[in-house]
Amino acid sequence: MSRLQASGYVIHRRPYRETSMLVDFFTRQYGRISAVVKGARGAGKSDRKSLIQPLQLLSFELSGRSQLKNLGLAEALHSPLKLDGNCLYSAFYLNELLIRAVPETEPMSLLFEQYQQSLLHLQSASTQADISNTNNGPDVEPILRDFELMLLQELGYLPDFEYSADTGEAIHPEGHYTFIAEQGFVACPAQQPFALLGQDLIAIAHKRYESGARKAAKYICRQALLPIIGDKPLKSRELFIKR
Repeated sequence: MSRLQASGYVIHRRPYRETSMLVDFFTRQYGRISAVVKGARGAGKSDRKSLIQPLQLLSFELSGRSQLKNLGLAEALHSPLKLDGNCLYSAFYLNELLIRAVPETEPMSLLFEQYQQSLLHLQSASTQADISNTNNGPDVEPILRDFELMLLQELGYLPDFEYSADTGEAIHPEGHYTFIAEQGFVACPAQQPFALLGQDLIAIAHKRYESGARKAAKYICRQALLPIIGDKPLKSRELFIKR
């Protein structure tokens, strides 16, 4: 029987047979991987039940010869993240993107690092929101955009924000461009629907999301992800508080 050692986050779980769960992990070593967790849904108290929580970072062992492994020994590598409100919903959104977009057993080390940093930033934003007690809520959009862009990069779908897709010429700050999924940016008239300003594209390339760049980045990421995740609505988006 083959055994694998891994460390990663619980990103999804669902009932499996009578007392088990089928759990998706996002791991540093193997990317997204699924495993059966036996006895995690029993009537009594279970260490596994308390361990297998969304967003929990675990060190664990997988065994089995088939593609679907069984979870063996597992232990938490840190205490559960403290997230609430839109920060918690944002973390659920990241998890849903991983489930929908990332192929199983394909290591993506840069995306794993980005995911881990995103969760830490969300925890910090959640803490700061509690301390400041403002009505505006935490600013999660830059965190989400950085993750989405890294996801697109790792999957090979990231558009070139500095050069036009059709001519290869540098994006001009004063120019206007339309975004074509799986191709990139093409010059267009300023009055064309969803025309994007060149200076905003350049700002996104440098991870600056001020003013128009913030709105442009959200639009581009949604359009770029559409061929990957499909048009079925993401459940996590329904959770966000509309202000």
